[in-house]
Amino acid sequence: MKYKYLEYLRAFAALVVFINHIVGKLPYLILHKSLVLQSIGAWGTEAVIIFFLLSGAVINHTVKKYKQDTKVFLQKRAIRILPIYYVCIILTILIDYITNFHSNSTINYWGSIFFVATLQGTIAPPLSTIAVVWSLSFEVFFYLVFSFTIGKYQGILLRIWIFVAFVSLFLFYIKFENKLLSYFIFMFSFSSLWLFGYFIYEYKNKFRTTFSTAIFAFSMIPLINRLQISPQFYDILVYLVTAFVCLPIFVYSLSGNEKVETNNIIRITYLHYIPIYLISAGLSIFCSKSMFISKLMYMSLPLISLLLLNSEIEFRIKNCLKKIDKFLLFTASISYALYLIHMPIIFLFGRLLPNSLLLNLCLIIIFSFAISTFLEHYFQKRISKFFNK
Repeated sequence: MKYKYLEYLRAFAALVVFINHIVGKLPYLILHKSLVLQSIGAWGTEAVIIFFLLSGAVINHTVKKYKQDTKVFLQKRAIRILPIYYVCIILTILIDYITNFHSNSTINYWGSIFFVATLQGTIAPPLSTIAVVWSLSFEVFFYLVFSFTIGKYQGILLRIWIFVAFVSLFLFYIKFENKLLSYFIFMFSFSSLWLFGYFIYEYKNKFRTTFSTAIFAFSMIPLINRLQISPQFYDILVYLVTAFVCLPIFVYSLSGNEKVETNNIIRITYLHYIPIYLISAGLSIFCSKSMFISKLMYMSLPLISLLLLNSEIEFRIKNCLKKIDKFLLFTASISYALYLIHMPIIFLFGRLLPNSLLLNLCLIIIFSFAISTFLEHYFQKRISKFFNK
């Protein structure tokens, strides 16, 4: 069963990362970046949080639907992730060679190849020309840990995982000299996001919400994610609050035609999130390094979204989504490949044509979507068919 709104969410997250890197990596736009572009091109982290939540929810759905054991789960994940991943790594190495780029060291390559590259660089930093692979290091770690929980004692093992993740959240803010220890603390603390998505799916029938509440929650994400409460640039507690705010979005996206006991339903409304909005708006004034105009925009978005309480406006937005339904579903279908390949493509044309903005944009969009389509709809399908004989 495909959840249409989850696919929309996947497409949106992929497009946000794509736009974020175009704005943040193209030489011309770096030199001529306006306040508007700077605000638009700074939402990449929110998209990755959504990807982690999506991954947890989808894995729960997949394992339950197909009743996979540990071996089958790891095989399916490897077939899905590795072929496209390594093709993109090879293309990145070729692009480094073509553009005469020598800033990536051996440790960058090995770290990315073996999924231990993180932005914190605990064991290894990612390749600068395909830095998005840092999130795949986390994803692969989540899959490996989850694979050990599959089976008779899954409930107990998941509770142990939750406890370890909870402890890691506090250790995250302590600096350790031991790199391996720091690596596992980072991984387990971020796994809390994946687990959050997993349990959203697990208890999806316990909650109900409305489209307008989901949009209101969605509009709060940039505001919350800009809070800089601790000295850590990547603040896991802020990300967890972001994940909690995403709850109505996922509840609405996962609401299907399943019959549920109405007496046990928790109905989430925008009123539940007003206090979080007010606290976040207040904290943003003192705990955010964003520009004043950005703070004003982020604080205004949720208030503007309350207009969606008008059923006529809600109908119009849903109608607009229907009109771009095919594009969103297509983008969702190539999102994994697009997520990986777009950054090397941006780097390639940015280095070759640093002063040609319009030509750069056209080539980046065409090549990114064309290669992603080939990888997902031709290459990956044949790989899957070969291994699933």
